[in-house]
Amino acid sequence: MKRKIIVITAIIAALMAGAPFLRADRFGPRIQAGLESALGRKVDIGDVRLHLLTGPGFSVRNVVIHERPEISAEPFAYVDDLVVRIRLLSLLSGRLEFSSLRLDKPHVNLMRHANGAWNVRALLAPPAPGASGPAAPMPELEVRRGRLNFKIDGRKSAYYFTGADIDFSAVGEGNFDIWFVGEMARTDRMARGLGRITARGRLRETEGGPRLNLDAQLERGALQELAQLAGPRDFGVHGVVKSRAEISGPVSSLQIKGQLEFTELHHWTQPPRAAAVSVAYSGSLQLGAQTLRLETDAKRPLRVKVALDTFLTQPRWRVETEAAGLGLDPMAEWLRPPGAEFNGMKLAGTLDGQVLLTNDAKASGSAELTGLDWSWGQDNRLEAGRLQAEWKNGVIRLAPAALELDGQALQVDCEWALSELAWECRGAGRGHEVKRLQRWMKALGLRAEWVEDLTAGQIRGALTVAQLGMEPPQWKGQLELRNAVLNLPELAVPVKIAAASVVWQHERLVMPGLKASAGGISWAGSYRYEAGAERPHRLVVDADAVELADLERALGPAWRGTGFLSRATGIGDRKESGAAEIEVRAKRVGVLENVRATVWREGDKVTVSTVTGEWRNGKLKGAGTVRLGGDMDVAGTIAGLSWEGGTVESDWKLSGRGRLTAQGAARLTGGLAEWVSGSYKWDSNGRLSVTNAEGSFDGRKIAGKITGPVEGPLLVEWAELLKLRITGKPFAVMVEGR
Repeated sequence: MKRKIIVITAIIAALMAGAPFLRADRFGPRIQAGLESALGRKVDIGDVRLHLLTGPGFSVRNVVIHERPEISAEPFAYVDDLVVRIRLLSLLSGRLEFSSLRLDKPHVNLMRHANGAWNVRALLAPPAPGASGPAAPMPELEVRRGRLNFKIDGRKSAYYFTGADIDFSAVGEGNFDIWFVGEMARTDRMARGLGRITARGRLRETEGGPRLNLDAQLERGALQELAQLAGPRDFGVHGVVKSRAEISGPVSSLQIKGQLEFTELHHWTQPPRAAAVSVAYSGSLQLGAQTLRLETDAKRPLRVKVALDTFLTQPRWRVETEAAGLGLDPMAEWLRPPGAEFNGMKLAGTLDGQVLLTNDAKASGSAELTGLDWSWGQDNRLEAGRLQAEWKNGVIRLAPAALELDGQALQVDCEWALSELAWECRGAGRGHEVKRLQRWMKALGLRAEWVEDLTAGQIRGALTVAQLGMEPPQWKGQLELRNAVLNLPELAVPVKIAAASVVWQHERLVMPGLKASAGGISWAGSYRYEAGAERPHRLVVDADAVELADLERALGPAWRGTGFLSRATGIGDRKESGAAEIEVRAKRVGVLENVRATVWREGDKVTVSTVTGEWRNGKLKGAGTVRLGGDMDVAGTIAGLSWEGGTVESDWKLSGRGRLTAQGAARLTGGLAEWVSGSYKWDSNGRLSVTNAEGSFDGRKIAGKITGPVEGPLLVEWAELLKLRITGKPFAVMVEGR
């Protein structure tokens, strides 16, 4: 007996395990008839399989639940997989009754026909008694991973629910428990949810019509994503939003009471903020008329009204905001710029105004801010007695206003185009300390490297800063810089800028008038930076007398290739960067007069385009290249140099890597002889050589005799007619005798 029980148990277990794979098409007609009776609609079904693991039932594939003809020719639902569970007692009576229906991945069309009734209402009506006896009780209805479409008066809505899970079950005559989870979405957006809603409650049939009680929640989600349900525009305000509401009353006219919570609110150009705000609201929902009305407490200093009409067919929305004596202090955390120095920030003032937002017109409104007092840290304060703003055609304009920035007057006006995520502010002042301006720019996240390199001075003039989306801010303006100081790493002494005019145009910066000094060197000149040019940087230095000792002391560190010039021009930096051109003009540099030089740098290559100068009535010219940390190859000529009653002509070349070598040929005409010439070579270790020395004396050409060590001095003799003594120092040539 025991063995038989084991065998029977094993057989039953095997049947249950294999039941999902057993075809049960012979039950199809009865299942189809049962579904049509339970749903009150014509039903088409596909394959049928026996389903025993979760109770006796069937799994039906490719189900189409048609709509009632008087409502629509489009089916009520398309279902990939429909699981039906059977009431055991109905099997004993020979009838096929369903205890539950589970629709997996259905596409359901919720329709409202001309008389205002919804097709889903027919599902709630008790089934009519059949010929074989009383009507079967309504089965529990489950939907998993469904899509709920809306169709109003024959027109498909752009809104739908995706990923919908629904449990709908009768708990007594005319009473139904509801559980719903789904994500709102739009057909004209990317196929994903834009706001997840959960709801739980009860639907009751009464003599006056069905009544609904729901506890609904909008789960935590991104504000900017939820805003896409209203339209494609990004309003520039980002953050996290969630809500909880009680929805109750007749289905035809529901009342709403809830709480809305915002966190991490911030402008699109700012990082998220930790501050939160909670808003209570109430209103009504008219499903038949497709109207939603919500408003906040009228006693609050900030009141908001929301009106949404025909939201399933042609959505029209309207948001009215009114502020009356709204204090700014609660908003301090939202407006606080990033940085630990703002932890003690204080914000005072009151706001009054109105703003109207609609989906079919540009935003409009006006606001007035009085008693603005924004302070942080020590001696950092922005004050304004009155600020007025107007919002028209989607643009917010701050009227020209007088502010005080750390006690100094500042004229400001601004514009914000929210639909384009763009803003622009213009400011003008009679003079602001560089250090204070740097501190405010850093605090507000505004970068301008040339301003950051200043350590003292005053800036005055007009300046405009603008930003589009997440692009870096763009600057333009006409400024004047006075008594400024630059401590440059490559200079041993600070650079003092007495005065400089500045024209700033986005990626183009021009200083047409620049007066500066460093140590004993004073100069005037100009500077230009233009992005995209062949050589973006161009510096012109115009000086009077420059002593070699002052130049060596001031510029010595620059040859190590560090500091400001390395950043501004790339000198000393082995990485590729924008080319820089420097033009030097000096009336005197050491022994040279009227010096002109133009050089530019690309990578590690410095090109000496031209260098000219005058010495002893002679003209010096040169050109070539220098590899930073590498080879030098510069060549040129000297013409008309006065020496010992004659003139010297010479070509020359400076070259080498580490050790510098000068070489060339020179010719003296007149003075000591009719002419004297020779070739020379000298290096930075003091090694000398002279070759091919010859001269002409009274019409006779005489070769020169050269004696002396390589470290010098060398003695060059033309018989007894002329003796020259050349030492290891350049240009140190002495006449020993004639």
